[in-house]
Amino acid sequence: LIPKIGVNMLLREIQFPCVENPPSCFLTFSDVWTHLSCNPSDGSTFMSKNREKWEILLQDHNTGHSLIKHKASSRLLSADSDGNIYTQEAKDGTVADSSALWIIQENIVRSVAHSNLNLGAINTRGDLTPKVSPDNKNHAIVEYITGELCFFSSPDHDRRMSCGPMGKMSMSPNWKGWEVFRIIHVGDGSRHVRITSWTHDTKVLCHADQGRVFTSNNEFGMQSKWVIERPYGDSKGVAVKSAHFGSYLSYNGESFIMEDSIDKCSLWDISSAHQQKYYLSSVCHDKRIGYDNSKDNIYCSGKRNEWEAWQINSEGDGLVSFKSCVAGGKYLICTNGGKLKASHELNREALWQLEYSPNGGIFIISRNHDWHLSCNGQGLETSLNKGIGQTWILEPIMPSTISKDQKSMYKKIGIATVALSVAMPYAIMGIISSMGFTAGGISAGSIAAGMMSAEAIASGGGVAAGGTVAVLQSIGASGLGAAGFAGAMGAGGVIGASGGRLATAVMGKSEEQKNEGTSSSSNTNMAYCNWRHWE
Repeated sequence: LIPKIGVNMLLREIQFPCVENPPSCFLTFSDVWTHLSCNPSDGSTFMSKNREKWEILLQDHNTGHSLIKHKASSRLLSADSDGNIYTQEAKDGTVADSSALWIIQENIVRSVAHSNLNLGAINTRGDLTPKVSPDNKNHAIVEYITGELCFFSSPDHDRRMSCGPMGKMSMSPNWKGWEVFRIIHVGDGSRHVRITSWTHDTKVLCHADQGRVFTSNNEFGMQSKWVIERPYGDSKGVAVKSAHFGSYLSYNGESFIMEDSIDKCSLWDISSAHQQKYYLSSVCHDKRIGYDNSKDNIYCSGKRNEWEAWQINSEGDGLVSFKSCVAGGKYLICTNGGKLKASHELNREALWQLEYSPNGGIFIISRNHDWHLSCNGQGLETSLNKGIGQTWILEPIMPSTISKDQKSMYKKIGIATVALSVAMPYAIMGIISSMGFTAGGISAGSIAAGMMSAEAIASGGGVAAGGTVAVLQSIGASGLGAAGFAGAMGAGGVIGASGGRLATAVMGKSEEQKNEGTSSSSNTNMAYCNWRHWE
């Protein structure tokens, strides 16, 4: 469920951040450079040179008790009475005892069942075996691989950092998936972060002592650690400082460089990856609120297109407005009689309040008249009731990209490489026709159009005969697509979710910190897209 405090904190900021949830990580034994792995067939754990993903599922905000789930098998990390490490099947997200409960403190994993002893390893006949241990040497550390999704823009050049198709760093005028990066807290109690590409999730931003800026695959050394700080008295951006060398990431109009001091070339405007755009989706019905500008009509739809997209802005005093993303978009307003309309004016009728709903979402309430947005399955209405019919989810709308996770979802229909224009992060699509491959051609603005565009870019300007796009279009034109579209909604903060990875709008609190030797403010809990509010 969405904690009430999450909504309250959300409304205190201008930008709503886009944060991946639940947190994912590698469990690494850094002293021996091995990683914890799981055998799905028998639940046993072992040490491996390969990194495997684990998810951290917070169970209790007060105690910090968490479940750690092996992403590939969905099995829960556990410790038996002798301290041996194994995994058990997840049962509706709950466990019978504390064997699968853990506490993570400064990226060290400790067992609740064994008085907070470390998740460690012992030497058994020359091999390391995972086991709860008091040893502070051979213990696992959490290497986070998820974080806040952002654009890094240079205010001086109106360009954004980009990690292109081959994983090479450049600057771009676009706002696409190539330009989205994730900021990941190292988790060791410091202010250090890593910056990775969202599209190429193994590419980590690094720099060498000669000042060379580059990306490296799954690099977790000092050359990949950064500190993001805001220079006092400067509102144009933040500085991205090397944690190891103390120099600043800069762009001089031609290339990335590292500078010893902060100037206009080393300032970066960090903004949220979803650009404050959401679908407003009913929890109990697969419906979204839309605006038809040709008829000037507010309606309810099962689609996720531009007409169903809304930009959410904070208007102060805990209030928000919803502005349609269509050309000439208007604000969603509620009249005194509870009628929903659209207006160019941002007046009192356009102000809304978000309130926690016990049904796994939020209530959207007219500030001026106290009417609640409601969906009855057939259409939109307003109501003074507070039930599941009045409960909504905010689905962040992410830019188009291509990703490893997205490719894997299409293996079942024989696609090895695919470009997916997503309406929300990692949507599950099982129907070729709904992707935009139709008898009438490729639908504008559809997933198919995004695939065609990406394939054209990758091939230098054309779509290859016999390629992925051509084959799918031939199937769609013949009407052979299999029916089925599945969307899954999740909760945990104000959340938009579908499929495996979730993008969440959540907000933390600010904390003032001084950086040694410089005059700047930094951040540990506040969203990076809200750097203007750091103190």
